[in-house]
Amino acid sequence: MSSGLTSLKTIAEPKRRAGLPFGHMLRRIFAIFLLVVAGRVLFAGQAVPVTLSGVVRWEEKPQSGITVSAIPSGRATPAGTATTGADGIYKLTLPPGVYRLELKGEGFATAVRTGIVLLPDSTTEVNVVLEKSGAALADLGVPGVKKGEVGVQIMTTFGVIMLAIDTAHAPVTSANFLKYVDARMYNGGRFHRATRPDNYVPQPPNRPAMELIQGGINPARQSEAFPPIPLERTSVTGLKHVAGTVSMARGAEADTATSDFFILLDDQPSLDFGGKRFDDAQGAAAFGRVIFGINVVRQIQRRPVKGQELTPPIGILWATRQGPEEIKSQKSEVKSQK
Repeated sequence: MSSGLTSLKTIAEPKRRAGLPFGHMLRRIFAIFLLVVAGRVLFAGQAVPVTLSGVVRWEEKPQSGITVSAIPSGRATPAGTATTGADGIYKLTLPPGVYRLELKGEGFATAVRTGIVLLPDSTTEVNVVLEKSGAALADLGVPGVKKGEVGVQIMTTFGVIMLAIDTAHAPVTSANFLKYVDARMYNGGRFHRATRPDNYVPQPPNRPAMELIQGGINPARQSEAFPPIPLERTSVTGLKHVAGTVSMARGAEADTATSDFFILLDDQPSLDFGGKRFDDAQGAAAFGRVIFGINVVRQIQRRPVKGQELTPPIGILWATRQGPEEIKSQKSEVKSQK
């Protein structure tokens, strides 16, 4: 503060000696300051809006009547809302900034896209594939959670994935996974790996081509990870590694699985007991299946990679046991952290 006053005095005194009244000089400086501030405010107020648009589909078909809300980062109320037409297209005009998109429609699960950056003088396109809601899936005859299974909802930045965790056939692995879910350690986690034909070199016959995504807990909570668990072999559980299976990631040694899990997009008998993808032929521990959101899994698998590493990783907003109260609680917690 003192250096600013000294600078002002240095400027004003020569003018004073030249005959300009000191008070008048101060008024002139203050007026210039106000003009500069006003100019900055005016410039900010005249920021050119940018366009955010896209197409909303379900099973490759454009969907009309979907409400699309753009919510600025750190806020709860939308800055803009649009409804898709018969062509499935939405269009929003927004100030530059970082946004979260929420898409809602009757019969569909709410879709969420986060971290959408709108730069000045730009047009951004975000296309979304919707998933049917749980009730709508039942109407379509999609199997739900069976006796001996526990439903788990994983909300990602690309949408929801619902799992049926087989506590009856894989009790040890299921209990371990649910322990991480109940501790909310997957909240803030991420899907960090994807394999597909363009980034996985098969080594037949033991290591054929493989398509999957792999996820894990919040990196900031890695030090809280629980101890590794014994491998539940598929020869004991009777479960198989087929498309849609959820299984635990493990290391070279059998009893090394902790929190990372993967979701298969193709059949992989090489991961069953006796398969040779692992040198010990013990396989991996299948413990569940996807009952909803396989399209979200495919979207994540297609994202940019560096090697097999998703770049950037796809965020897990939360993972919770499937139930209205649990999901409501998780939504509230996530909102409070923003």
